[in-house]
Amino acid sequence: MTDTGIGADRLETPAEMAAVAAPASRSPFASRKRLARAKELVRALAVAQTSAALYPASHPSVGQSFDELVAAVAALAEMGFEEVTINIYKQTLFVEDHVLTEESQTYTKLIEETLARGISALTISQDFGRSDAAGLIGLLTADDVHDIDAAQHYLDSHQIRAVDVSETSGLAEDEGRTSAESKARARKAYDVGVGAMRDVETQVKLGRVFEVQPLQSVVNSLLESLFTDPAAVLGLTAIKSHDDYTLNHSINVCILSLALGSTLGLDEESLRSLGLSALLYDLGKVRIPEDILNKEGPLTSDEWHIIKSHATEGADLLKRIQLVDQMPMIVAYEHHQRHDLQGYPENASSQEQHLFSKLVAVCDAYDAMTTSRPFRREIRPDKALAVLMQGRGKAYDPSITKSLVAMLGIYPMGAVVKLDDQSTGVVFRVNRDDLLHPRVKILIDAEGRWIDDPTVTDLRLVDPGSGVTARGIVECVPATDAGIDDVWEYL
Repeated sequence: MTDTGIGADRLETPAEMAAVAAPASRSPFASRKRLARAKELVRALAVAQTSAALYPASHPSVGQSFDELVAAVAALAEMGFEEVTINIYKQTLFVEDHVLTEESQTYTKLIEETLARGISALTISQDFGRSDAAGLIGLLTADDVHDIDAAQHYLDSHQIRAVDVSETSGLAEDEGRTSAESKARARKAYDVGVGAMRDVETQVKLGRVFEVQPLQSVVNSLLESLFTDPAAVLGLTAIKSHDDYTLNHSINVCILSLALGSTLGLDEESLRSLGLSALLYDLGKVRIPEDILNKEGPLTSDEWHIIKSHATEGADLLKRIQLVDQMPMIVAYEHHQRHDLQGYPENASSQEQHLFSKLVAVCDAYDAMTTSRPFRREIRPDKALAVLMQGRGKAYDPSITKSLVAMLGIYPMGAVVKLDDQSTGVVFRVNRDDLLHPRVKILIDAEGRWIDDPTVTDLRLVDPGSGVTARGIVECVPATDAGIDDVWEYL
């Protein structure tokens, strides 16, 4: 029974949502100014390479192109970049992890000549000067360099210290970064959390005071895993249990809140408080009869009044156990008051919701909508995010909502998607620079056959012939409709 802020207005399209949320992305080149300078770096590199191939070293055009390349690096250094990496991944250009679609088509010669020398990642540091520019362009036009060892020897022999080369792009390495060990560690923390919340629920139903320390330990474990491998932890929110909805929902909201809080720059102490608040914010529902919580038909006025009482009931329960940290009590009371204060309980003072209440509210709504319940089927993830975006400024804080979309992507990790070639897969990782084109693990081919050894496809990759992305997402589909029992195992 989560307040979603659904109205009658048209929902924004995936492309519209991506355009609005993109500035909130953690991608280093999310802002237009930074992206423009990243593109200028690639343009200057391509121009310098072309000039050096066409003219002798003494030609003015060559010297001018070197100066422009140095200036492009300096412009990024002024923005705080101590170094910047140009990646070439499957014929597509990236600056760091930001895809450059048009440039991948325009600068095919730069791509081909760089790869011909065994280089797929090229890092330039902030102390890059005129001699470094000459050395780098000399490398990219040298006829006797055909592999990474020769490329490195060239740089060493010319004493080029501001340039580093690699034969493996960090983008390729990232696909398998989540190890089985970190995934298992994160899952253990999740399962321990469900057990701890079950104990709390039992104690409260018996009228006993529960211990907070086990819950804080769960938060600490999730935070440790989040700092070590964010994808392993965020992927846990794909776990949906119809039998233990309340317990799993609390853990999922905790994970989403921690990840979102971390994205917004909260310090570790604040994150611990936020995590505990996100575990306990719905505690008052323990006092609501299950036949009302799980009712399939419309609620009566009296039943809705009982449902709404869970906010004050939860705050009362938390007040009674006298926690040192008051935030769980505050969040339990405020999480349904809405950004516009038109929710419940009534806000007589017109005091704005606490930041933690705003974070938990939007994470609560997202996980509730994307989970199947006895009274309704789950809403597909992209539609759920569109509903949240529609409610920004009303039910939800606008900036926090956009940050959630930027963090999760338009097609969040664990979403089951149908591609335009009729294949089906699970979103494996979100690309911060391109929220519409995540990395997808293809499970079912275009003919409907299950793939024995699924591979990850980055939907940002550009088709060299057309200059546009080779594949795209048509729609999200329910996992059960695709025949997928456990999405989490594929993440």
